[in-house]
Amino acid sequence: MRYKIFFFFVALLCIPQPVQAQDSHVSIIYSSQSNDIPPEVYKLDALVSRFSKEIDIIRDTEVVPNSLSKTSHLFYYGVNPSPIPKSTREQINQSNLPLYGIGYNVDQLNVFKKIDTTRVQGISKFHQTRTDTDLTFELADTVFLVNHDDSIVHASLIEKNVKRPMIIQTGTHFYSGVYNLLNRSSLLVADSLYDFFKVKAKEEHLGYLRLEDINPSTDPVLLEKVGDYLLDRDVPILLAVIAVYVDPDNGQNVHYTDRPKLLQVINRLEERGATVISHGYTHQYRSSETGEGFEFWDVENNQPVLVPSNETPPILKQQEAFSNDRDYKQYMETVLEGETAYIRSKLTRSIHELVSLDLHPLGFEAPHYTMSHSGYALASEQFSNIFGQVQWSNSDWEVMGTTPYISKPTLLQGMTLYPETIGYVRTDLPRPVEEMRRARDEMMIVRESMIGGFYHPYIGTEHLPALVDMMESTPGFRWFNLREQDEQVSTVDVSVTTVDGVLTLRDDRSQVINQLKRYLPTSFLERSLLALALVTLVAVLTFLIYTIYLRTQRKKRLFKERG
Repeated sequence: MRYKIFFFFVALLCIPQPVQAQDSHVSIIYSSQSNDIPPEVYKLDALVSRFSKEIDIIRDTEVVPNSLSKTSHLFYYGVNPSPIPKSTREQINQSNLPLYGIGYNVDQLNVFKKIDTTRVQGISKFHQTRTDTDLTFELADTVFLVNHDDSIVHASLIEKNVKRPMIIQTGTHFYSGVYNLLNRSSLLVADSLYDFFKVKAKEEHLGYLRLEDINPSTDPVLLEKVGDYLLDRDVPILLAVIAVYVDPDNGQNVHYTDRPKLLQVINRLEERGATVISHGYTHQYRSSETGEGFEFWDVENNQPVLVPSNETPPILKQQEAFSNDRDYKQYMETVLEGETAYIRSKLTRSIHELVSLDLHPLGFEAPHYTMSHSGYALASEQFSNIFGQVQWSNSDWEVMGTTPYISKPTLLQGMTLYPETIGYVRTDLPRPVEEMRRARDEMMIVRESMIGGFYHPYIGTEHLPALVDMMESTPGFRWFNLREQDEQVSTVDVSVTTVDGVLTLRDDRSQVINQLKRYLPTSFLERSLLALALVTLVAVLTFLIYTIYLRTQRKKRLFKERG
């Protein structure tokens, strides 16, 4: 018997286990005309963060003699054509590190001297060698085809039905002719990183379904039907909850305490296993409607939110308007003080409001996925994770995207990104679930990719059976449950944590004050009416007290006269 047990454990040890590259230290050296880190480089960092906790992003002009002293894996990203500084070239050439080159300028590096690259426009068809899959992406791309003997081809472009190498490997070195990582073709680069880092992936794809834009105007009947259907099918749903609804017609704030039936539905869904995440405090800015407007980005001026919605914001000056970096940094620190106060207030009020409703928010989703880079830093102080997509650009909200797998981009300051990868059910399309299936099929070329999507409860249950069936038909599919992760959402006074599936709430606020706050008005009109009522009450009380005083004095005079 003992021999059988011994051989059983030996057999277990022989089973291949997924090897992680978390001990790796990555340096990303990039060449760019921009003074700021380009969005494409942030995207590369996000992809690499799946494989390493230590990532240094260095512009080619800022490489110093010891920049690569701790590096185990090196990336060179030529965002724009330019000469690589001599000292940087020498450091890269002398490093003998596994090198992954992307885009322009790689012919200046020794390991890629023999590579011939040709820039080709209008490419929409690709082939992945590992899965032997042909892909056609919706938007055409500009890439480099590669001519190199004795190389392993990981991906090819397809032009006139001919496959031509595009991502290749020579020894421990890789080169990708896909250089616009903001495009869909970057999925091919994402998958090749498993081979570059020599990581064995798990044979599974996690998936989640998020019920979107739940707010005090949500129909409780439809939400209950949708939520119950999914929970009955053992889908651990996420509820993206907006704390307050702002009526665009009169500016009045509507709270869940004004919609008790809806609140009961949300509480019951959470009790059944749904997980709440914060989707902003009002999900709007200025006069826009909750769920439609932006909250953490001034979309009219395409800049961070610098002032409350009732004030006129200053227009941000560009760095070129300043004579030196020091003046520009001082200016930015001053002007972003308003954003810091605004975002902290909104995030804190959102968490407090949800907790006061006996809900347990465990994550964050930025409204419309938009937020400045400084905003992400502020969010990371209160949330351990974020759902959806990332705004890669700090100056243009439309430059956004996500990673195909769970990652921890440097941009998010420690937050885990749970990506939205297959979109949502669009009722304006004739076959909305088929559109999501197409996106899912594209995700399948990336190992361990997450199948993440969302659904609006106001649609009802019409498309849910087909959607759930499609997601569960994914090879190696497993539903992702946020409660099973170690997550934390916190403010100074409140924290919600989960460890090994156990939710823990800490609330140090005064319960009396907490309950009073739930019923205090928040809109300008309501506050004005309350102030008027208080002034009236004080006036009436003053009048009564004065009347009583006069009667008391009159009685005293009568007693004196009789005496």
